[in-house]
Amino acid sequence: MWIKKAEITSFGKWRQQTFLFEAKNQLVYGLNEAGKSTLYQFIQAILFGFPAKRKKGQDYTPDDGSGFGGRLLIVHAIHGMVTIERYKNKNKGKARVWLADGQQGDEELLEKILYPLNLQLFRQVFTFQQEQLQQLELLTEENLHEALISLGLSGSNELFEQRLQLKNTYEGIYRPRGRKQPLNQALQKYQMLQQKISEKEAQEASFQQLVRQADEEKLQVTQQAAKNRTLQERQLLLEQQRMNWTSYAEFLELQKMELHSVADEKQRGKLQTFYQDYQQLMKEQEKLHAALQQHSGNQDSARYYFYLENELRIQQLLDEKVAISRMLDEEQRIAVKLAQTGTQASQWQQSPPQPFVDESAIRALFAPLQAQQKMLEEQRIRLRLVNEQRDQAEASLNAYEQKHPELFNNKKNPPWLFVAATLGLLGAFLVPAPIRYLLLIAAAACGIAGVAKRSRPADKDTWQEKLGQLDVYEGQLAETTEKLNQSQQKNQRLLEQIQKELRQRNLTSTENEFAVIQENQQAKSYLAQQQTRQELHQRQATLHQTLLQQEQDFAFLAEWLPLHEKTLSEKLLTLEQFAKEMEQIRFAQTYQENTVLQQRIHETQRQQQQLLDQFQPLLKKLGLAYPAEIPAFLQRETEVFQKRIRLQELTESVAPLFTQETTLAAIETSLANLAQEMQVSEQQLLQLQEHEQRSRLQIQQMQADGTLDSLYQQVSQQRALVEKLTADYAAAKLENQLLQDIATELSEQQLPELLNQATDYFQLLTNNEHSRLDFTEGVLTVDQLSLYNLSTGTKDQVMMAFRFAYLTLQQKHPLCPVIIDDGWLHYDHQRKYQFAKLLQQFSQNYQIICLSSDQEMVSYYQELHQPVWELKGVQR
Repeated sequence: MWIKKAEITSFGKWRQQTFLFEAKNQLVYGLNEAGKSTLYQFIQAILFGFPAKRKKGQDYTPDDGSGFGGRLLIVHAIHGMVTIERYKNKNKGKARVWLADGQQGDEELLEKILYPLNLQLFRQVFTFQQEQLQQLELLTEENLHEALISLGLSGSNELFEQRLQLKNTYEGIYRPRGRKQPLNQALQKYQMLQQKISEKEAQEASFQQLVRQADEEKLQVTQQAAKNRTLQERQLLLEQQRMNWTSYAEFLELQKMELHSVADEKQRGKLQTFYQDYQQLMKEQEKLHAALQQHSGNQDSARYYFYLENELRIQQLLDEKVAISRMLDEEQRIAVKLAQTGTQASQWQQSPPQPFVDESAIRALFAPLQAQQKMLEEQRIRLRLVNEQRDQAEASLNAYEQKHPELFNNKKNPPWLFVAATLGLLGAFLVPAPIRYLLLIAAAACGIAGVAKRSRPADKDTWQEKLGQLDVYEGQLAETTEKLNQSQQKNQRLLEQIQKELRQRNLTSTENEFAVIQENQQAKSYLAQQQTRQELHQRQATLHQTLLQQEQDFAFLAEWLPLHEKTLSEKLLTLEQFAKEMEQIRFAQTYQENTVLQQRIHETQRQQQQLLDQFQPLLKKLGLAYPAEIPAFLQRETEVFQKRIRLQELTESVAPLFTQETTLAAIETSLANLAQEMQVSEQQLLQLQEHEQRSRLQIQQMQADGTLDSLYQQVSQQRALVEKLTADYAAAKLENQLLQDIATELSEQQLPELLNQATDYFQLLTNNEHSRLDFTEGVLTVDQLSLYNLSTGTKDQVMMAFRFAYLTLQQKHPLCPVIIDDGWLHYDHQRKYQFAKLLQQFSQNYQIICLSSDQEMVSYYQELHQPVWELKGVQR
């Protein structure tokens, strides 16, 4: 980039000053305290921000309270002309940026434009000050790797310090065998949570199966909803086809017609002109023949005198014949169109509708209701599920109570089975052998039954548990019922809001979104049709009023012509015949000699024949044998043109609705079949939604203890923490490796090239007094001589050569102009001249701004024809 203009509102000593810069090389000359350093500081402040106030540093804040800052116009290789504005007391000292294409931005956009240029590079690479030229005095080859290559010849180790900082950063985040690092601890905690979740999910084996089932049901719901939407769109298309069937039938009829014009527009114009000229000659012949027959002039003198008195008005009426004919034709066409548009929709006769702009507005209107209906259906399913669970708990309690009636009987029943077993044993010893065995068996059976009955006493804890579970379900049932009632009330309010909105728009109140979309399209069609009818009615009224006025213009002819009960067209024909008769009388009175009339007739015939011969090729080309066929031909061409325009309109508006030919009966049948298919599809969707919601509710109940849900939330948060720490670790390590690669690449590949380029510049600066810069045992030498043996000026030239060599390596992408502030204090006149020549050469790829108080350098710039301008405290 390069700086084009600096507009200083107030900065240091400058007030309302504008400085223009050249794109190449220039010298800004000024004595001490002329404001050169202030100009440099202004450029730096606008690009990178105002410096903080320091007690020992120079403060450029104006004392008069004027705006501290200004503008800088730069030319960027990508963004073109860029305007940067910055004021200390405006926008918190942040920059505002305007690009050439009108884009505006702030400090962030400026950083993107200047990237990778920052304040550090600006100071250490692109600005030359005398103290910087004394830092290569003891450089070795290793130091050049670090100082010259890594940081733009600044002589510092900041790159390697930054690499060290990055290494400390990523090692502070994670180490392969570390324990205290944040990422190590986060990974360990994440693994523990994953293990807990696995254990919990293993305990609830059916949970994952239920989750998969719910996911599958959700997928089925999505697919079915998409199918329903496809059916709705198809129904909407069929409705549109039915509404536009009349236009489509017209489109099919026009498609079957041959609508190719025989003559183009130019040929039709020529034909029209020929026919008018031909008819004019025919009229002239008729006029001459009539004059020849009636040249005696024995006519009704009163009518003729009336004609002469009103000839101008009669001629004006005849001139309006074409316009009147067109208006009559247009009036007839309008009447046909009005008849074709049909009757208006009865429900909108009194109050016209106000349709929605598009379908998205309707969906936005129904979205809250649909969400509420979904929640309502979910609560109904939950209520049915709780009812089922309550009924099961109640049935289980009743069965348990019936099985253990002793729960409600405080009296103890006698142990009749044990009594019977005792009596049987006693009786067995008193009876003979066969009966004894039977009594022993019976006694054993009674004893076993008694023991069994005694071993199954009623468990009151189980009974209490069943009672408590029933109470829980009763409470859930009451809570769910209350929520359902609230949801129903909210659903009703939303429905009333929708109905109110639809009533305000004069649309049918319904809770079906698709029906509203259909009616909205019908309303749009109705309004478009109404607008068309209104425009036709207005045009018809205008034509009618104009034709009435034309009728009145014939009133003065009523006494002389039979115009009573005749149409306007018939009146025009009658008036035209009357004018012909009167012109014949005029012609007969003017030309009394038959010879003259005959000559005129022959001349007219000759002109007519010439005109016919001239246009005979055109008539033959268009397939016309006689001129009399021309009006019908032009009428056919006009009709074809109009039908072709109509076909184009229908092709754009109606044809896209019909991808293939069909019939109205087929559309009606498809609509009927589609309605049944949509009904079945809606029922399937409701069933699938109910199954999914039931599965989701069961999942929620299984997660009622919150353990799994809490673990999932914890593992999600821990995963996010791990990802963040991993990203920070990877970024720091990648940046460290990138800096390492850059240093290695530049050290191994660019140092020889830099050394060669620096040698060339050093030879130019010294006027070839020295021939070579090289390394001897890692130490920089000049013609095999140590830097210690060089003068201060030559050392400065060595540093200057390396600085410019580095910039040369970057000349394909110049980030910033080169700004030099008196960087040649140790140069003699010959070295200054050589330095000026170097700047002249170097400015072919970089903008160079030299700030100097050296009068001798001014003369060298002028000798080399380079721009010089002086700071005198006035606007340039």
